[in-house]
Amino acid sequence: MRRSSIVMLLAAILLGLAAVFFARFFLMKTADTASTNVRTVSAVVAAQPFQFGEKITAEKLKVVEWPANGLPPGTFQRIADAVGTDAHVALRAIDANELITEKSISGKDARLSASPLLGATMRAVSVPVGEASGAGGFVAPGDRVDVYVTHGANGDDLPYTDQLMQDVRVLAVGLDSNVGKDKPEVVKTATLEVTPIQAQRVALAQTVGQISLSLRSLVDESRIRLETAQVADLTDGTVSRKLSKPKSYASNDGQPAAPSARGPAQPAQAFKPAGPSIEIYRGTKPTTYALPSGS
Repeated sequence: MRRSSIVMLLAAILLGLAAVFFARFFLMKTADTASTNVRTVSAVVAAQPFQFGEKITAEKLKVVEWPANGLPPGTFQRIADAVGTDAHVALRAIDANELITEKSISGKDARLSASPLLGATMRAVSVPVGEASGAGGFVAPGDRVDVYVTHGANGDDLPYTDQLMQDVRVLAVGLDSNVGKDKPEVVKTATLEVTPIQAQRVALAQTVGQISLSLRSLVDESRIRLETAQVADLTDGTVSRKLSKPKSYASNDGQPAAPSARGPAQPAQAFKPAGPSIEIYRGTKPTTYALPSGS
């Protein structure tokens, strides 16, 4: 009985080892088959990080094999194509091992253009902004903003403000389109990505009023329809702390005194000099003048 138990134990161990071997062999064969079926192509990636506006050089690029079905459009297969005959620069910060695409580098003559950043069928319009109307300089490329127009700001009529657009992407502030911008800066213009109809409305709004931007949270995709804000809407109906309430004088028992009842106002007494006087009528209105003593 003891001998048979040992034989069965050895047989179980051998069977287990055989199962592990065949399973490993099957998995390796499946992986080799899968890797053989995946077609790859050459793609140019960044060997080192690029900063916004940095020149694209061959020393900071490399070619890797990339799955053909996962390759986005606009990539380069050769380093010479990415560098080009003109001086290309990075339109945004590019991380190491990130694909180099036509949208991430500039066009000819190292011209920093916002057109590669635009979505399909979108337009770019610039609006004048300042420290107050541009969210204090905290609006940066890549942010989302709401756009307002204030009519009558020149003082001719009572001003009022309308909401022009919501959740609009900022392409550039001033001449800077670096989405990695981390310092606030007061600029004179902001370039926005809008639809053709919105571009038409912005052009009209700039001729009739003042444009203002309101910075949005990047996670807020809500749309809120606002009514026109008028001067009468600037108060919320509460009593200002600077305005004192009417005084309530207390009576002898400590309770607020009731307002005193006053009769009708008595007419003012006409002026009557103590000495000699003369009364002159102009129409029906008499006027009394005092005469010198002894006259």
